[in-house]
Amino acid sequence: MFTRRCSERRFFLRPDAETTNAFWYCLGWAAQKNAQVLHAAVALSNHAHVVATDPRGLYPDFLRDFHGLLARVVNAWRGRWEHFWDANQASAVALEGEAAQLDKLTYVLTNPVGLVEKASEWPGATALHAVLTGRPVVATRPKHFFRDDDDGGAMPESVTLTFEPPPALAHLSREQYARLIQDGVARAEQEAAARRREGGTAVLGRKRILSQRWNDGPSDAEPRRELSPTLACRDKWRRIERLKENKLFQKLYRAAFHAFRAGVAATFPLGTWSMRFRASIQISTA
Repeated sequence: MFTRRCSERRFFLRPDAETTNAFWYCLGWAAQKNAQVLHAAVALSNHAHVVATDPRGLYPDFLRDFHGLLARVVNAWRGRWEHFWDANQASAVALEGEAAQLDKLTYVLTNPVGLVEKASEWPGATALHAVLTGRPVVATRPKHFFRDDDDGGAMPESVTLTFEPPPALAHLSREQYARLIQDGVARAEQEAAARRREGGTAVLGRKRILSQRWNDGPSDAEPRRELSPTLACRDKWRRIERLKENKLFQKLYRAAFHAFRAGVAATFPLGTWSMRFRASIQISTA
């Protein structure tokens, strides 16, 4: 699950039609270019979530292309040129196992709940309908940013996005998968409604969301120094195993990098990404 927040939590992704189309277009183009299999996505006013499978190990390129292009397209639409995204790098959380994948799919698809009563009421980009029906999302090339074909433009006129079940749920039929997601979304909506009743609060609603100024931000205090997890897994021992594997990778990578800097031949562990493109190195096959 990939997450990125707008700079200063401002509403740069406020869901007007042009921004929503730009989000889908940039996401679809970057996913196709970098062989990402999409499972869910949502763009709230000040952050975005994407759940995807990365079969070729290209997600850093995917995030660079998606976030970089979306920032330029929306900045041009807003008439601004400063930083669009938060200075911190995007969050990338590995989803280990069926429970974790289902949890995060539900989390992403119900992320607007609280701002609106039902996840389906979100006026911006959400993959909920596409996930439940299997129908693709089609986005057109933003005319305010890209040149047309007859003017030398190279970007596709339109992009089609499809959302597949994640690997751990791929054994389900389309009907079973849709029902599972629908039930999870309904539970999350009911739980959110119960919390609002208990706390005496109300949703913001579509009309007020769309009337917000794009350069505003939330009125609550910004959370500081929170943990940034890299793994989601309900199984305790499986989680411990994966964390140990990651710790071993870090150890092997540091040793190989120090040897490389010293001019000594070194084999980098499987999973090394950046150094594959920056230098001629060997990578372990296991």
